Amino acid sequence: MSITMRVKYIKIKDMIYISHLDVQSLFQRAFRRAGISLSYSQGYNPHPKMSYGNALALGVESYGEYVDIDIENDISEEELMTSINAQLPEGIKFVKCLRRDGSERALASNIEYGDYEFYVDNLRDYSLECLKDKLDYFLNQEEILVTKKNKKKQLVEVDIRPMIQKLYPIDIIEGRLHIGALLATGSKQNLNTNVFLPCILAYLDIELDYLDVDIIRNDLYMYIGSSLVKPME
Repeated sequence: MSITMRVKYIKIKDMIYISHLDVQSLFQRAFRRAGISLSYSQGYNPHPKMSYGNALALGVESYGEYVDIDIENDISEEELMTSINAQLPEGIKFVKCLRRDGSERALASNIEYGDYEFYVDNLRDYSLECLKDKLDYFLNQEEILVTKKNKKKQLVEVDIRPMIQKLYPIDIIEGRLHIGALLATGSKQNLNTNVFLPCILAYLDIELDYLDVDIIRNDLYMYIGSSLVKPME
């Protein structure tokens, strides 16, 4: 009988430039090399039973990614982490592992928010107090309309205000604004950083390509009752 492990992993350094599909392939190879057998689905095209949280955008550093993995071996959480980390390259690492008992909520359908940090060149020479006032005013708007392409590649106007749970200044360090945000990051609602960042840069009147903003995703959250909690809490 297979068992399910919920794993938290980090993706930093050069690993931020490999895609979500590449990560899936990397993990499958690591399990194979470690001699840990993955469980496979039934049917015409069997695939490993690995269920991920919301896919991380290319170029984003993360300290809180999650995957549920079904394995055939009855091993401890510590043994699994040690065996797999020995097969993974620098920049991607399993940092926590718990055996699921079946009562936990599924990752893909229940994760709703991501905790982000952004590092933006302070081209307008904002003070921390001024930045706080600007972000407070931005968040106090009743609606924040942006134009984006829908699944049919049509341009539509979308109100992203309900997708921003928090937006706040953290610090100003070495000429860069350090901004924190809690953004919708799930299957129900998802505010991509490539939509959010151009909007906030325009509002701050900072002429900067959003691709030049360094992004960190600290963790993911799901609702348990009325509280936002991490998938492994």
